[in-house]
Amino acid sequence: MQSVEAFYNQLSNRYTELISRCVPRYDEIFYNLFYYIPDDLEPLQILDLGCGTGNLTAAALQHYPQAEIHALDISADILKECQQRFADKSNVYYHQQDFSDLDFELESFDLIISSIAIHHIPDYEKTDLYDRVHSLLKPGGVFVFADQTQGINEEIYQKHIGRWKEEAFKLGSTEADWQLWMEHQDAHDYHSPVSWHLNQLEQSGFDEVDLIWKNIMWAVMWARK
Repeated sequence: MQSVEAFYNQLSNRYTELISRCVPRYDEIFYNLFYYIPDDLEPLQILDLGCGTGNLTAAALQHYPQAEIHALDISADILKECQQRFADKSNVYYHQQDFSDLDFELESFDLIISSIAIHHIPDYEKTDLYDRVHSLLKPGGVFVFADQTQGINEEIYQKHIGRWKEEAFKLGSTEADWQLWMEHQDAHDYHSPVSWHLNQLEQSGFDEVDLIWKNIMWAVMWARK
């Protein structure tokens, strides 16, 4: 079975193109992710978990051009794409790391962000990740992330998949594109209900948690330490 790292290495130079044809309302996800960052938070240290080719990193640079941004991904090839994209930026730092081994000092970050990456790890690893994210945030820091989620029951989940396919084909996905994502999903994706995520964030010690946006199976969730 191909690993997650190998899959994204293979897609590194086509990732942005493919995801724009696959994820409905992709730009709206990013808009809402940043819109709900508290007005009193002026992040100077930001961590992007699962940065891919840098779409979320680019948005962070636009909103917080003076911040130091740490872009992290498991894929060396896709991280190289990100590094080339921001070659003229001296405030972006790159880390090839797995979510299970985040090598940073405690309370290092004001803001931790992620886009459509956390579903690649099983629930027990998500629990550990949320604990670690909480420990890496400074007091008052925020964790906000977008991800694919599961329905609360199997019927709703399968209807999510059907709606996703409808919308992906409207965006220009081909049958080959769809099969590529479905094969990857079957092998590597671990979708969890929104309620599960919110409960785990509370269990990890976050003082406030919320679902701030949702469309079909994509959700933006927010937590403050």
